[in-house]
Amino acid sequence: MVGSFRTWVPSGEFTESFVIFLYGVTNVWLEHLGSWGGPWEPEDFQHISITVLFAGGGLLGMLIESRKIRGLLQTYMLQLKDDAEYVDVAASTITEEEGERWKEPEHVRVPLNPMPALVILLLGIMMSAHTQHSMVSSMIHKQWGNLFAGFSLARMATYVLLYLKPYNSYLPSRPPTEIIASFCLVSGGLMFMSSTWSIVSTLEKFGIGAMFVFTCMMGLTAGVMAWETFLLALKGWAERKENPVLVRRLAAQSQNGGSSARA
Repeated sequence: MVGSFRTWVPSGEFTESFVIFLYGVTNVWLEHLGSWGGPWEPEDFQHISITVLFAGGGLLGMLIESRKIRGLLQTYMLQLKDDAEYVDVAASTITEEEGERWKEPEHVRVPLNPMPALVILLLGIMMSAHTQHSMVSSMIHKQWGNLFAGFSLARMATYVLLYLKPYNSYLPSRPPTEIIASFCLVSGGLMFMSSTWSIVSTLEKFGIGAMFVFTCMMGLTAGVMAWETFLLALKGWAERKENPVLVRRLAAQSQNGGSSARA
């Protein structure tokens, strides 16, 4: 039946929560592979507790993002609504103001799920205080832990902005805090990959400090994000080049928007 099937598209927060949950439930069995057959040490239990945090936090994030779960959590209030409507119909005193109070708030339609950011924030705090076998390794862990914490704080600021002013457009809202969040997450991931034992031992062999890795990864992050933005813009230019009708339509929309703004 055409038009009767509605495709479910997961939100960005649901996808982030699913990735966090998937990492947690799979990596919990892999933390002891480095010393397989040997005794369990406190560091192994440390890593396993992180994976449990990821599994539980990711699962909670997916449950919060589920519309069915939110509907079940609202059952009591919906029952109160039905009782109030029954009483008002009997008394014939239904008011418009009372009806507005039962409408869903605008910010509920915007995914404001703090669980992915909270899990990454806790991971950043833990890694910043995670003691390593050398000073270089400890500094690199602290650097990418701080970057992950910066991502989480920027994402929380995004939620505050969207809570105060929910977006109602199909076009991206582009809050400035998300640029900071993206930069911190990309650079933190690169620093995380640079904190392996083989890379750290090579740095120590040649007398290279943690600040060298930090500055190189910041420059690499800026270059990668700039290149990605250029490629997306090039994709849009190519689509307009191949579709002249789309160009005329966009030009007409811009003219109509400018005339309405001047009016």
